[in-house]
Amino acid sequence: MNIRPIAVIDVETTGLFPFRNDRVVEVAAVTLGADGEIEREFVSLVNPARDIGPSSIHGLTSEDVLYAPQFGEIAATLLDALSGTVAIAAHNVRFDRQFLESEFSRLGYQFPDCFSVCTMQLAGGGRLMNCCRDYGVSVEGEAHHALADARAAARLLTCLLTDEPRTAQKLRQLSPIQWPTIRIGGKRPVTRDESHRRQELLPTFVQRLLERRHDHALPDATDGAVIAYGALLDRALEDRHVDDTESDALVETATKWGLSAEQIEHAHRDYLNQLAIAAVADGSVTDAERRDLKLVARLLGQAKRDLDSLLSEAAAMLSEVHQTRAVAVAAKDKLLGMSVCFTGELQCQHRGQRISRELAEELASKAGLIVATSVTKNCDLLVLADPQSQSGKAKKARKYGIRIMHEPVFWKAIGIGV
Repeated sequence: MNIRPIAVIDVETTGLFPFRNDRVVEVAAVTLGADGEIEREFVSLVNPARDIGPSSIHGLTSEDVLYAPQFGEIAATLLDALSGTVAIAAHNVRFDRQFLESEFSRLGYQFPDCFSVCTMQLAGGGRLMNCCRDYGVSVEGEAHHALADARAAARLLTCLLTDEPRTAQKLRQLSPIQWPTIRIGGKRPVTRDESHRRQELLPTFVQRLLERRHDHALPDATDGAVIAYGALLDRALEDRHVDDTESDALVETATKWGLSAEQIEHAHRDYLNQLAIAAVADGSVTDAERRDLKLVARLLGQAKRDLDSLLSEAAAMLSEVHQTRAVAVAAKDKLLGMSVCFTGELQCQHRGQRISRELAEELASKAGLIVATSVTKNCDLLVLADPQSQSGKAKKARKYGIRIMHEPVFWKAIGIGV
């Protein structure tokens, strides 16, 4: 191919419009050398400091990016990977470029005026994976994973340039892009795999609780203390996230009440069992319920339990449980008259359709709650689809100490089947 180095980029974002405050959540760049082979690669998740956006598209949750660097913290490393390139390319390059321009502008830098190549335009339109298939280009990895998409676009570009002599000639004549000089941000890139491995670690508060396992001097706490710990645990897990304050409270409470590691382990297993029983009570287990069970299992240090076995055991125990419906009704009554606000793209389905913000507000109103469109100190409850949401509403709710519920927990609490 005999061209000068080209940077093929891809970004995953919180939405479609950077001028409406949408941000990059993952960025990748691969450098094509003169022979058309990939010479360098860069990829990192990016903490957007806001709601994560359409998880159904990019497959990321707020927890995935919680410990990822912000864009400014990896911008210098990204530019280092792009050094020496003479042009940028992408599938729908206008989209990726405008997001990079926006991110650099936030840092006070201007994205350089450089030559761009769009593989979507050269291919005559169509989605990246479809174009790759049509041109016989192999694809590795999942769509809407930034590095997989950048690699696929790079291979597609190599193929397309063989039939684009004018574009190839232009690329041979270009000088290297004058990228801005940015000081090192101090954080290294974080990949999806690294983020997932971190999430698989035993939660910190569970580690602290189980450190008591070898303290044989501890007497067994009373059944009342175990029940009280379970109630505290239930409230802490309403938002499907255990923050530092809740973590400290759970550890201090277990210590004060004299719970042993074995009793705590039993309480966590029992909590997960009861959640599974509630899931099978209506005769079917939805995808939302399965995701919720997996999340709670991880939060309680029960991730190694097989989900199918857990649900089978729950179904067997169901005949011994007669209080599930009563508990749901009681929870619904307790929420009656409260003001509720929603944040993020809701994930649950009701009667076969995704719950939109409008439907969510309608269902909440019919259940006797007062719908609020913003979070104020007078708001009683915030419902979020993503436990680690960094939306403005979520940040305000945590600041004001407002009660937060995970979306599936809320629907179950007000008796809505999802």
